[in-house]
Amino acid sequence: MAAFTHSLSFLSSHRTQVRRAVQVFFLAVTAYVGASFHFFLSALGRGDASLTKPGGVEAFLPISALLGLKRLLLTGRYDLIHPAGLTLLLVFLAISLVFKRGFCGYICPVGLVSEVVGFAGKDLPLPQWAARTLSALKYVLLAFFLYSIVWMMPLEAIDGFLNAPFNKVSDAKLMDFFTAPSTVTLVVLAVLAVLGYLVRNFWCRFLCPYGALMGLASLLSPFKVQRDAEACIDCLKCTRACPAGIQVHQAGTIHSPECIGCHDCVRVRANDRCLKTGRVDYRRLALALFCVFWAAVFLAMATGYWDSAVSSLEYRFWLERLRRLAH
Repeated sequence: MAAFTHSLSFLSSHRTQVRRAVQVFFLAVTAYVGASFHFFLSALGRGDASLTKPGGVEAFLPISALLGLKRLLLTGRYDLIHPAGLTLLLVFLAISLVFKRGFCGYICPVGLVSEVVGFAGKDLPLPQWAARTLSALKYVLLAFFLYSIVWMMPLEAIDGFLNAPFNKVSDAKLMDFFTAPSTVTLVVLAVLAVLGYLVRNFWCRFLCPYGALMGLASLLSPFKVQRDAEACIDCLKCTRACPAGIQVHQAGTIHSPECIGCHDCVRVRANDRCLKTGRVDYRRLALALFCVFWAAVFLAMATGYWDSAVSSLEYRFWLERLRRLAH
């Protein structure tokens, strides 16, 4: 009960309530998309193909999106099997290029859950050498995926994968992962939850390869947090507030790819000069990030780069056939 109350105070803290509101909003959107997809699959199971698959569910297909991105760069052809997935990957990368890892700090629902669990937990301190070593794990995972799945796959293999029946219904297979998890899945999730309870934001800081990709893109962001050493009073509020464990009070400009662009450090600063995001107020950056995301999504919907070219009838055909083969 105490941990639950502590989590509520985390969500309602006046210093970060705008970011929390945005995070909760995106969590609600994710839940809505998941529910809509569930109704879509249920309708298909009843033989009703009148519903349309919600494109947002494709955000959970990063491998397909990365392969679609490679083919787009090589051929100029957009992936119309999972167009929303590719669109969202491009949007998230663009957001990272401009707003640091703003995807992690504002949009990702896993990030919010990780922060809530960590805030309610023990927040055991890690030596800086241990934190840096563990942080490298997600880049190792990212390198493995990029090399073995994206770099090594020739264009013909990518075309074959993207047009394969399994890929066409891979989001339904992912739904099965969440609705009917195996024992191994439950054990892994339990272990991650315990680690996140003991060490703040364990998954996001040390294991998430998607966050690692956004972090590398964020190195080019022009809106990095800057510390004025002369105005700093060494209160350490900024470092204690940082979800990524960055030693903000010792930095000049935060170049680290671990920075998730949440601006929590700026929100708790001791004065208006010690920490800044260049010449642009951090609140305007948050608003701009929100607007850029939804403008890109609505533009994709309007221009045909959101809804899949796979019809509901074809989707039902391949889903039923693959499930029969699985049994």
